[in-house]
Amino acid sequence: MMSREQIAQTGNLPNGMQLLRDTMPLEVVDQKTITESVNGKSPVMLLTGVFQRADEKNANGRVYPADVLAEAIRDMQKAVKERRVMGEFDHPPDAKIHMERVSHLITKLWIENKTVYGQIEVINDIRCPCGSLLSCMVDRKVQVGISSRGVGDMEISMNEGEESYTVQPGFKFITFDAVAEPSVAGTQLKKLEESINRKKMTSKELRMFREKLLCREINRFLG
Repeated sequence: MMSREQIAQTGNLPNGMQLLRDTMPLEVVDQKTITESVNGKSPVMLLTGVFQRADEKNANGRVYPADVLAEAIRDMQKAVKERRVMGEFDHPPDAKIHMERVSHLITKLWIENKTVYGQIEVINDIRCPCGSLLSCMVDRKVQVGISSRGVGDMEISMNEGEESYTVQPGFKFITFDAVAEPSVAGTQLKKLEESINRKKMTSKELRMFREKLLCREINRFLG
């Protein structure tokens, strides 16, 4: 099984795994700035907020069971403690961490009552343009999104006539990125390419699912 570090370095995915990205508005529960007077360092901006919720269907139709998230968070603790979990400003197209796009560090990550909380250290330094942009947006009270980036497998299921995708054990977090809040329609349509476990659907079922999803999004767009 490929480690989180290998995936973050190369962008390669383990066999049978998919890149899973899910965004929600960053609900900040605490914000503080630590002024460092040594060596002329810039003040450090720390944001603590809600990163994800367990056992709830999100905007992409995915459900992350609490035990799956708890295991993924446990696996992240060493990397978090060693300040190795770097997040990017906007989503890259793959699982790799791109150093030139880094804007923050994940310095704490935990789950409490089915809610995943985390702390971000924004790298608001003139030498880190993406971190400076993120810091500026936070200062200006711009609503940014927090987006998990991970790899895993899913199973499709029906619940009250609606499709949902349950993330399976073995899911790994790669990082959490700072993004603009996505449009629901764009996210739902992209789900066809990155989220469906096609091995569990026949070609006829997949075609019917595509047609149903497209009609739903057209009706939503037309009001």
